[in-house]
Amino acid sequence: MIPLNYHHLYYFYVVASEGSIAKARGRLLLSQPTISGQIRQLEASLKRQLFERKGRGLHLTEEGRFVLDYAERIFDLGRELTDALGDRPPEGRLRAQIGLVTGTPRAIAQELVDHLFAAFPRAHLTVREDDLGDLEEALRTHRIDLILSDTPVSGEAGAELVTVLAGRLPVSLAASPALARRLGRLPKALDGAPMILPAQPSQVYEQVLNLFARWKVKPDVVAEVQDVELARRLALAGRGIVPLNRETLKLSAGRLVALRAPSLGVYEPVYLIARQRRWLNPLAGRALDSFRV
Repeated sequence: MIPLNYHHLYYFYVVASEGSIAKARGRLLLSQPTISGQIRQLEASLKRQLFERKGRGLHLTEEGRFVLDYAERIFDLGRELTDALGDRPPEGRLRAQIGLVTGTPRAIAQELVDHLFAAFPRAHLTVREDDLGDLEEALRTHRIDLILSDTPVSGEAGAELVTVLAGRLPVSLAASPALARRLGRLPKALDGAPMILPAQPSQVYEQVLNLFARWKVKPDVVAEVQDVELARRLALAGRGIVPLNRETLKLSAGRLVALRAPSLGVYEPVYLIARQRRWLNPLAGRALDSFRV
């Protein structure tokens, strides 16, 4: 005999997550009396009171919070199982969902995709772009398997995640040949020169500003752009000087030139982030183990 009714536990989990039975009805598609009855049966089987009413609200008891902690782990493991099976379909074609943090260079994303296809030629990859917070939530709920980012997840938020530094790309100041010819000796020539900077949050942004402060120059910042590809295109059009990492600059060989300047000492980090799991997605595991830039 199964000692715990997991249907009842799931109803409790949804009510606790939503904050009320009324809100939980939309997810469970059950009537309020039915949900209340199922939770009472769970409380009876556990011999614990899980909710208490305070005014018009429903609040977890201390025992309820204890049970919820277990329920979250139980149903999270169920989602992980479903996702793991979906990544290993019966026809044998491995699948992976990759999250690309907005602002991360497209050139690095392409290298990652090429790396995975070289190892798994028949793989099916889904790539979506979003901010780090939304991708982190998708990773925690098993909707994606891997994040490519220029920023790590830090503090308590990163406790359940695996973060690998895949590389640190040197950054150069680049400009169109026509703009480069108009500039004098660097770094002094940067004073008042049109500059296109990466928009925050960006580790390159802070490094470049510190560099300008050290050189005692004040460029004319004409744009702050989160999309590296857009920043590169603006530089190609002669709109300004742009800090670009080595791989992105290669995309414009001959059309953008790296300015001859004292060593910048500026680097763009590349991180791979996955969730700790019993069975890691094979493609995500390969990326963590061997993808380096």
